[in-house]
Amino acid sequence: MANAFTAFGRNDLRGVGRDTLLAGMFLAPLVWIAMVRFATPPVTRLLAEDYQVDLRPHYPLILVGFLLLTSAIIVGGVTALIVLEERDANTLAAVRITPASLSQYIGYRAIIAVLLTTVYVIGTITASGLLPARLIPALIPIGVLTGLSALVITLAILAVTKNKVEGIAAIRALGIVVAGLPLLPAFIDSHWHLAFGLLPTYWPAQAFLAASDGEVWWPYLVGGAVYHTLVAWPLYRSFIKSST
Repeated sequence: MANAFTAFGRNDLRGVGRDTLLAGMFLAPLVWIAMVRFATPPVTRLLAEDYQVDLRPHYPLILVGFLLLTSAIIVGGVTALIVLEERDANTLAAVRITPASLSQYIGYRAIIAVLLTTVYVIGTITASGLLPARLIPALIPIGVLTGLSALVITLAILAVTKNKVEGIAAIRALGIVVAGLPLLPAFIDSHWHLAFGLLPTYWPAQAFLAASDGEVWWPYLVGGAVYHTLVAWPLYRSFIKSST
């Protein structure tokens, strides 16, 4: 398995310079950080001086909306497009006749998606300048949970699309669902917000918001891990079945 992962990794590194999808996935965090770090302070001052509105209590929601949820949809979507592109190019068919199995291939993609998302969440939110230092340790498990959301997004796109064009359309449709709707529970002061738990990104978003408010957040972490596993497994089996 280690040899297979090494081979897949070398292939990805060679493709970063010429593949716009891979290059964009690596460059995107720089854009996110710049937007939040340099735009939020002046907007905060403007609202405070001209409209007597304090934006600072809403910083956690800004971090979730612009950085945490965006990490999941970008990494999950791009990973799905890479797999669809390689399926269109018959790369997956070639994998089946090599010592590496299709399960190892999707396992590699899953690990990279989770790791990248975790790094993005930790790196972008920390570099935003809006995060209290006390919350940095909590970003690690929350980042991993966001990575699981990215994986579920990848598998969901692969389950409903057959090519790259359909994949792009699916990402656009999923964008508002997984990166927009999980923000709504912050405005719902009742247990009805749990209904949004059907969305994978609800769990890391709520974990982060709870941690920011000084509330108990680990139940969202545990519940999210269980929910992601229950959703990801049948999607994974469906992908393997459709690709063999």
